[in-house]
Amino acid sequence: MLYRIIQLIIDVAGGLLVGACLLRLWMQRLRLNAKNPIGHFVMALTDWIVRPLRRLLPAYGNVDWASLVAAYALSVVAVLIVWAALGLSAGLAGPPDILQTLWVALLWMIKWMLYMLQLIVVIAAVLSWVNPFSPFLPIFDALTVPLLRPLRRVLPPIGRVDLSLLVLFVLIQIALLVLGSIGPI
Repeated sequence: MLYRIIQLIIDVAGGLLVGACLLRLWMQRLRLNAKNPIGHFVMALTDWIVRPLRRLLPAYGNVDWASLVAAYALSVVAVLIVWAALGLSAGLAGPPDILQTLWVALLWMIKWMLYMLQLIVVIAAVLSWVNPFSPFLPIFDALTVPLLRPLRRVLPPIGRVDLSLLVLFVLIQIALLVLGSIGPI
């Protein structure tokens, strides 16, 4: 029981922090202005880990390496905490294998990235249907357009209805299923 509670807390907190680091990476890759409410939230949530790493890992090649390393480091810590809780609840002793820890951390980071992307797609879809004049819609459009552009080339709007968001959502679900079959997520 304690293990499941700790796993839930780590999944929520880890998903939020890792997702925010990856969203920061994506926003900087797209050169989005961080002076919007979403940007402020992401920067405030991740500055404590990204800023110190940025001194060691400056952005290079249009990639914010500090945000990526921060997301991966947080994933490793999350895996270690969950495995420690599992060891305590099952009476196991000894540290986990380092390669297995790194592999599971990578899978968890990808899982949390896909969940964050899924949330962005859902918010963009709901805003475009319910309140197309929302001040947040341009931000979510800018975050999703690079992913939707190839889909829109293959699947143009049908009767002024854009199904590319739905197709992207289904593709994310498929990716999560494949990821779940690869390893423990």
